[in-house]
Amino acid sequence: MTNATSPQLRIIKINDCPSLSKSSTLSYHIACDENQAIHFQIIANSNNGFFNDDWIALTDIQSTFENWPVDATITSFTLQSLYDHKSANSPAFLLAALKEEGIVATLKGKRRNHEYLEPTGFTEEMNKLMQSGVSLKPRVVAKSDPEKSVTGNASSTKKPTPRSKPPLKSA
Repeated sequence: MTNATSPQLRIIKINDCPSLSKSSTLSYHIACDENQAIHFQIIANSNNGFFNDDWIALTDIQSTFENWPVDATITSFTLQSLYDHKSANSPAFLLAALKEEGIVATLKGKRRNHEYLEPTGFTEEMNKLMQSGVSLKPRVVAKSDPEKSVTGNASSTKKPTPRSKPPLKSA
């Protein structure tokens, strides 16, 4: 895993995708480091739900898939070790981004089970972006309703404001 504040990462792609449950839209960055290694970072969730915004290296993701039992399908639990128990949503959000990028695919008839695909097309696209020298500014996601919208690090929370008066009861 790469430190979330690592200055040597260059953002080469910013994208959105539906969450695996299709209940929200996720935003993520893809970056490369000085060794041309690819990294993913979840940056926003349009719905409630905390997540961790650490950068996760594609090589770590692939290693996790390779060490997963051959007879077991890939689920969000497969990626849990990459987040060091920080947020239960993070592995599922990362899996949704991997699905959007064509690195995993949902198994037919199995909503939560996925298979790893050889990321040839993804790798070609990332290589072209790296060679082009593209360097995007991080997307800053504005919160439209701070009580409902949760973005960023799992450690940041906003407490609801208490009501000044109890709700009225009907007769």
